[in-house]
Amino acid sequence: MKTYFVSGATGTVGTEVVRALLAGGYAVKAASRHPQKSIEEFGDAVEAVHFDFSDESTFSAADGTDGVFVLGPPMVLDLFNLLTPFIDYVTGKSQRIVYLSANGMDDLKELPFHAQAEQKLKASDADWRIVRPGFFMQNLGNYERENIEQRKMVFVPAGDEKTAFVSTRDVGNSVAKLLTDDACRHQTFTLTGPDAMNYDQVAKLLSDVLGEEIVYPNPDEATYRHVLSQAGAPDFVADYMIPVYGLIKDGKTREVTDDVEKLTGQKPETLREVIARDFTK
Repeated sequence: MKTYFVSGATGTVGTEVVRALLAGGYAVKAASRHPQKSIEEFGDAVEAVHFDFSDESTFSAADGTDGVFVLGPPMVLDLFNLLTPFIDYVTGKSQRIVYLSANGMDDLKELPFHAQAEQKLKASDADWRIVRPGFFMQNLGNYERENIEQRKMVFVPAGDEKTAFVSTRDVGNSVAKLLTDDACRHQTFTLTGPDAMNYDQVAKLLSDVLGEEIVYPNPDEATYRHVLSQAGAPDFVADYMIPVYGLIKDGKTREVTDDVEKLTGQKPETLREVIARDFTK
């Protein structure tokens, strides 16, 4: 049985990758800084291993596997330097590597880490595959839930442009395919849902599904930064999130692709489906 190493195995995307691999009959090394969380999530269906990108003594946990999923931790401005030692480690062992990048960030000068990691992989002899997912549909439930449920708003500085959201479940299924399919060597895929919408449309969709009015105030960057500061968030959070949402504002993430269906053979989930699942349990 082939075995695959999944970093970030207890996170929003990592758990979906693990589930997809298990459903395909593969063995999984579920890697995280807190292996007990993997045991609580997956029981004995996985081999839970301790792994930390900042601790090179944990890198050997990936040895002997047939493929490695590289998923960096969120909100790390110096992510490339954090990931580089592990990328060097696995490319040196000629393992198959799937790297989770992000749609639009390949040329984002303020946050260059994904572009740097992609370039590093492409310059290697490794069997690399890159996925660039759009904004995650599940982020509404994971990060905007308090605003939506308590304040009846979606509060992000994304302007009026549309973006092609994607379900993390579809990302997980796509990554599993890339880890296990010999035919996808040296390819890059942009993963989106079936359509693009702006946040005013998202608010209207939330209103329809939840049965109460949800609004999108469309804050400018200064207002967004001020509100985060007043809420006690450190400055680097705004420094990170404003350029990311700027990708939407600048129209760089509105393209809809069929890469999810190409990889999985299934139509991607819609935002309505994900909202209904995440908010009306």
